Amino acid sequence: MAIELLAPSVEIGLVTTNLAPMVEFYETFLGLPFQLDLDFPGGTMKRYLIGDNTLKLVTYDEPPAAQLTPGGGRAQTGVRYLSLVVKNVTEAAEQVTAAGYEIVEPLSEFTAIPGIGWFFVADPDGNWVELAGQL
Repeated sequence: MAIELLAPSVEIGLVTTNLAPMVEFYETFLGLPFQLDLDFPGGTMKRYLIGDNTLKLVTYDEPPAAQLTPGGGRAQTGVRYLSLVVKNVTEAAEQVTAAGYEIVEPLSEFTAIPGIGWFFVADPDGNWVELAGQL
């Protein structure tokens, strides 16, 4: 079966019970453009744009029973991190450190692509976000 996409984009939902710090991280610190608030039966969602894509911070009236397994892709299978390409990854790493967020994998250079680096930062819930770009 092949599906027919209505939009050429992806929407990523992050479920949280810790909304205010998550908004601070994604909206204020990373600067993702806020799109809208959306209420739905049993919860709410804050939507942020990443180019043509959407990041959704979702809260439920009844919190989920299971919490996040920390550790990104090294902890378990499944969707484990979000990747954002930035203009200057070295400056981004310095800003993350200065803001007090946890860098869980330090800035490294891709061996196959000289001059391009990456690192992982944990959001307030412990989700991993990869920032990659020119060193």
